[in-house]
Amino acid sequence: MLLAVDVGNTSTVLGLYRGTSLEAHWRISTDARRMADQYGVLLRNLLALDGTDPPRRAVVSSVVPHAAREIADALRRWYGVAPLLVTHETVAPLLRIETERPAEVGADRLVNALAALRYEGDAVIAVDFGTAANFDLIVHPDRLIGVALAPGPMIAAEALFERAAKLPRVDLTAPERAVGRNTVDALRSGLVFGYAEMVDGMVARIEREAREIVGAEGRVRVVATGGFADVVGPHARRIEAVDPWLTLEGLRIVADAQG
Repeated sequence: MLLAVDVGNTSTVLGLYRGTSLEAHWRISTDARRMADQYGVLLRNLLALDGTDPPRRAVVSSVVPHAAREIADALRRWYGVAPLLVTHETVAPLLRIETERPAEVGADRLVNALAALRYEGDAVIAVDFGTAANFDLIVHPDRLIGVALAPGPMIAAEALFERAAKLPRVDLTAPERAVGRNTVDALRSGLVFGYAEMVDGMVARIEREAREIVGAEGRVRVVATGGFADVVGPHARRIEAVDPWLTLEGLRIVADAQG
């Protein structure tokens, strides 16, 4: 059994694989103060919750270094597993990172790029709705060309709630119409439909640059993932597919390549 862990700024996603099959998955909040023993308790409870076997291997991508260290310590202490920590050097045999400073590319971007290469075509634009909204351009067979970053929907919502005293906190769900007749629907419209339009605009720009590489007739795919992909994705015209486990799949690919 392989445990794949992606530590993001807001959420940590864990998946347990048997071969190439995702047997169980969980999402927990990321807490940079959480210690190894606490992760040990969490892991034990999550595994017990689904009645799954303990991991024999593990792979971790993280943008929160302290959390990655504590998770690695917990896996070593409680399961005798030394996890593979994803870096640009780890994925170098599988992916050509064509940015100016490969070491600065987040581990989540690298594993998303590897998983995106499963999609047929000449290039893939992977849109990841996390704390940030990330746009990765990947060109077949093995090239990560670059990344664009913007604040994610929840960061934008939190900024509104904190700066505008009279605005209520709302769930990120799509209203029926773009023009809201009340404050809640007005906020939801801007946050969901507004982000969908931003995605379409960014994808159009990135696709034009992709076609400079793959040619005018090349096929450019667009796939979305991340915590808000299910909310925003259906309203973005350019998104072809929502793949909730893209990052976990990329982690599995890295781990399997390492043996």
